[in-house]
Amino acid sequence: MAAGVAQSVCSMAQAAPTAMSSSHRTVRSPSSEEREELERMTREEVGRVAMRAQMILLSARGFTAQEIAEVQRVTDVTIYKWIRRFDEGGPSSLYDREREGRPPKLDEEAEMEIERVIEEPPTEEGYNATRWTAPRLVRHLEKELGVEVHPETVRRALRRLQFSWKRPRRELPPDPEYAAHARVLTEALAAAGAQTTILFEDETDFKRFPPLRRMWMPVGEQWSVDVPSGNDKFCLYGALDIASGETITEAYPKGKSKYTKAFLEQVLAEVEGDILLVWDRARWHTSKAVEEMLAQHERIETVLLPKRSPEDNPVEDLWRELKNTVAANLERGLEALKEACQRFFDELAPEDALKMAGLS
Repeated sequence: MAAGVAQSVCSMAQAAPTAMSSSHRTVRSPSSEEREELERMTREEVGRVAMRAQMILLSARGFTAQEIAEVQRVTDVTIYKWIRRFDEGGPSSLYDREREGRPPKLDEEAEMEIERVIEEPPTEEGYNATRWTAPRLVRHLEKELGVEVHPETVRRALRRLQFSWKRPRRELPPDPEYAAHARVLTEALAAAGAQTTILFEDETDFKRFPPLRRMWMPVGEQWSVDVPSGNDKFCLYGALDIASGETITEAYPKGKSKYTKAFLEQVLAEVEGDILLVWDRARWHTSKAVEEMLAQHERIETVLLPKRSPEDNPVEDLWRELKNTVAANLERGLEALKEACQRFFDELAPEDALKMAGLS
């Protein structure tokens, strides 16, 4: 029976709902945060709670209570009950209310147990899972302490303990030779003469498909961003003078040896005297063609950053600001995006560039 229900839900989700009479009541439009929580509940909660979240999501798409009731094998009255509960209390109202006799909150021992286990993966406690969820913590507390509480009670306790539900970030493993590479860089910087211009260089890709960032919008609405038909891109090369704050930038189709050579020629044309250029270990920086070109210019010396250490390159901070202010949430034609990036650097005062890069 469960497989039949799942197939019915899938077929409903794949087809747009037909026109409905205004008498068919649907749920109020969930906010983006509520929708994200409802989707999480369908994935991570069990039994009736996941089913109720699915009811609300289907209703929000315009399906009638009768259509949802047929799929979920419940009555129309049940659908309307949970629509009303959600309208009044949001996703948290879809959980079973605390029954009489159940402890209203976690005691100190239970909260200490949550604090003990939460910062290590559940595998450390013998569970076949890689992250803690409220239902999993509920099961753990019942198993270890004999405490029976509702998942929402655990969530409130986690908030009291200063934990929040959010995505982790990815982190590259450290370079085992980081210290040695950093020492080479430090020595090269220290040995640079007073008349030597020290430049940090980097590249970043810009695509027509805009990076999405948080923005202000009316409560209950979620604005949309147009998706371009093609996701063309260009590669922006950039160099920062860490003493003066002056920048040199140029857009090319991609990161490649021949474009790297062209950018180096531009650097040599715009900077007088000796140059110490610091950049990462991209293959187009260390290629034979680039090395041969550098060998022909005695006044420019290069030094490589440690592997997997973008945080050591101040140009990364300029890219971050550029993408947040110029490219985020707005699809532009490729040429318009190039012009917008160039305008950003044309209007960027040297002292502001140093502040953005943490070098002021």
